[in-house]
Amino acid sequence: MQLRFRPEVAELMEGAIDIHIHSAPDVYSRIQNDVELALAAQAMGMAGILIKNHWTETAGRAQLASQVTGFNVFGGIALNWSVGGLNPMAVEPALKMGAKTVWMPTLHSMEFVANKSHVKNLAHEIPGGLKGISILNDDDSLKEECYAIFDLIKEYDSSLATGHISKPEAKLLVAEAAQRGVKKIIVTHPLASFVNYSSDEMKEILDLGATWLEHVFNDTTRQVGHPITRETLFEGIKAIGAEHCIMSTDSGQWLNPVPAQQMGIYITDALDFGFSQNQVRKMVQDNPAAMVGL
Repeated sequence: MQLRFRPEVAELMEGAIDIHIHSAPDVYSRIQNDVELALAAQAMGMAGILIKNHWTETAGRAQLASQVTGFNVFGGIALNWSVGGLNPMAVEPALKMGAKTVWMPTLHSMEFVANKSHVKNLAHEIPGGLKGISILNDDDSLKEECYAIFDLIKEYDSSLATGHISKPEAKLLVAEAAQRGVKKIIVTHPLASFVNYSSDEMKEILDLGATWLEHVFNDTTRQVGHPITRETLFEGIKAIGAEHCIMSTDSGQWLNPVPAQQMGIYITDALDFGFSQNQVRKMVQDNPAAMVGL
C-alpha cells in the first residue's frame, strides 16, 4: 500500500512511534496482522509500533515480527481475567520478553464492564454477570498485587498504563506508583467517553505523578459508541500541552483506516488545528521514544 501525505506530514511520520495498535491474530477482526503493520509503518519511515491485545501478552509476537521485518515492534500485557487479572506471575515473563507497557485492566475493569455499551463490538465478548476487576480493596486502599507489579515495571524499565479503570482508581494508582519509583506512567485515552477526564482532572493526575497523557485518534471514530469530536480531542491536548502528551491511534479495527494511514491523518488534523510541527514531533516521536526506550 502506497500512502501519500503532504510533505510536512510525511516528515513527521518519519521517526514516529505509535504506542497503541490492535493487530491480528485476535478475538476481534483486525485489519492487519503484526507483520503487515510493521511493514506498512516501516514503509512510511516510522521508528516503531507497539501492539496491544486485550486477552494475552504481545511481547513474544512483537519479537517475532521484529525479526521478520527488521523493524521495531514492541508489545505489552493488559491485566484482564484472561491473564489472571492483577497477576505479577503473568507480568514478569512478559517483561522478560521485552514488554514495554503493562496496562491495568481494560475490557475486564470494573468501570468498563459497567459501561461496556460504549464500545459495543468489544462488549459482545464480555459475558453477562462477569465481575469486573477492581484494583482497590474494600477500604479503598490499593491491592497488594499492584505494588508487586510496580516493582517489576521499575526493575525492567517498562511503563505502567491506566487501561480502562475509573478515575478514582487511576488517581490512587498513579500516586502510589510514582511514590514506589515507577518512572513511566501513562494515562490511557483520558478523553474517551467511558473515561471522560476534564482538563482539571488531567492536570491533577499529572500532578499526582503521571508522565504522559495518551490521546488516541480512535476516540473520534465510529468504532466507539460515543465518539468525541476532533475539536474536543485537540482542545484537550491544547489544555495540557505537548510536553505531557502522546498521540497514538488505538487503531487496527477493520472499519477504520490501516494504522499507518490513521497516524498520518491524525498528524494532518493536528497541524490543521494549529499545533506546530515541533509540538506534533514531541507527541509522535520524542515522548513515545522515551516511553519505549529508543
